[in-house]
Amino acid sequence: MRTHYRRLGLFCAVALGLALLSNQPVWSGGKQQFDPNGEPKGFKAGEPARYAVWHTKGVWHLRTTTAKKLHHFKGKVFVEGGGTFDGIQSILLETKGKYEDYWVVHPKKHEIAFDFKTDRGVDGIDFEVTKDAKTLHFNLHIDGKHYAEKIFIGKGNHHPDSDPFNLPAHPAKKKAGK
Repeated sequence: MRTHYRRLGLFCAVALGLALLSNQPVWSGGKQQFDPNGEPKGFKAGEPARYAVWHTKGVWHLRTTTAKKLHHFKGKVFVEGGGTFDGIQSILLETKGKYEDYWVVHPKKHEIAFDFKTDRGVDGIDFEVTKDAKTLHFNLHIDGKHYAEKIFIGKGNHHPDSDPFNLPAHPAKKKAGK
């Protein structure tokens, strides 16, 4: 029986080590946890239809891009557990014409809704949340459908298991060497 427990302990230690080395999501309390810090590696205009979501220096970034074909990106981001949005800024949005993009904030400042028509370029928003915000809830569509595999989160290019998904409003920064 002791041999069984030793093998199980060794297996768990090896599995945890491989997970940490592979920069894959880590499970905590039965939920998948992503490190959303840092722009997704390789993200640039003209990639196949996708979202990029990341956090740097207290600011959240949400971007869309496509390759040669117009796609309709529409969604909402909610602040859950208290707190509100602050300092929202448009990034490369068209303000008129057939590719007009827009975003609106709920009067209580706890929800942002956006509607982008992206064709080869990049569209997006940057925003901050107040200190009392706990969780951000993302609900993202491409051409009216959910595609978790087309959502790239943080420097590790993580994909959520499903969409909608949640991220901590104020993610911890990884310490150097970890």
